[in-house]
Amino acid sequence: MTDITHEEYPFLHRIRALRDVGDQVKAGDLGGFVESESNLATDPSDGAWIFDDAIAAGNAYVDMGSYLRKNAIACDNAYVSHGSVLSNHARAEDDAYLRGAVMNGSARVSGCAQIISVPSQFGTPLLSGHCQVYGSVRGDVRVTGTAVILPGEEILNDTKDTFVLTDTGRSVIRGRDRECLASSQTPPAKEKKPKKWGMER
Repeated sequence: MTDITHEEYPFLHRIRALRDVGDQVKAGDLGGFVESESNLATDPSDGAWIFDDAIAAGNAYVDMGSYLRKNAIACDNAYVSHGSVLSNHARAEDDAYLRGAVMNGSARVSGCAQIISVPSQFGTPLLSGHCQVYGSVRGDVRVTGTAVILPGEEILNDTKDTFVLTDTGRSVIRGRDRECLASSQTPPAKEKKPKKWGMER
């Protein structure tokens, strides 16, 4: 933490990298703002970082290669983990948990919201626009516009398609190869013709 304080919130201090962090941050680079050293993982093997004028405050914690960019905010008890990326004016607050999520625009996760990616199975949630999530979003789901996910509501996409939730409705983007048919049968092995070793009489 440096002595450089935030203009509006003087309890926040700009950070400076003491070592290279991942391949984007070099030792000596200035980053965003934190309230305390406990807002950002400091393990040398962790590539988490806070860029630009982004903020991590309160008991919020950013780790496991996650990034806050532009004017994004993680505050209260929010946990931003597993390669999540918050940018522009995105905000994670209250007890929100992000695991591999992507948030931009003015998207907001609040309450006990859970935004969870399971890339090997379901894909990555993407929140944008002015959407607000209080419930749970898992898998390849795009929440945008002014869409709202209420507390207790769970959107789980465990399919090969993309679910799209907007302020005007819900839709599905079919996976690129979903209309193609493929045989589930293993093709039979080709029969080998017996070799003729001589002429029959």
